[in-house]
Amino acid sequence: MIFNIYIFNKEGVCIYFEEWNKKKGSANTAEDQKLLFGMLYSLKAFISTSSPKPIDPKTGFHCYKTSSYKLHFYETLSGTKFIIMTDPNTPDLREDLKKIYSNIFVEYVIKNPVYQPNTAIKCDMFINHLNAYLKQTPAFNN
Repeated sequence: MIFNIYIFNKEGVCIYFEEWNKKKGSANTAEDQKLLFGMLYSLKAFISTSSPKPIDPKTGFHCYKTSSYKLHFYETLSGTKFIIMTDPNTPDLREDLKKIYSNIFVEYVIKNPVYQPNTAIKCDMFINHLNAYLKQTPAFNN
């Protein structure tokens, strides 16, 4: 089951967030977003310094799992970060995150002439296509 999606720009600002199947809402979404980005930044730094060999960005850190959720992570070469949080039994969504980036984000955000880079995404075409894509995945309501 997919709980939510976050998209962060390279500066760590959440430019898109949506929540679906999460039963417990947050009292402060902005604070949660800052904590998530800080945790990811620290985790990536820890992984890169503690690894015995260089981390390949294509195969490096892409998910972690707790007893209550699983975090799926994809970072583009430009530093945009895509995060989906699911229940812990969901299979890896890395390929889905890549498709969201290349087929939806690039098409409806990056190529949108009225979108200002690094600002909140409010494009209806992006939101509609993202929702349609995620809702058709087996992970959405499992």
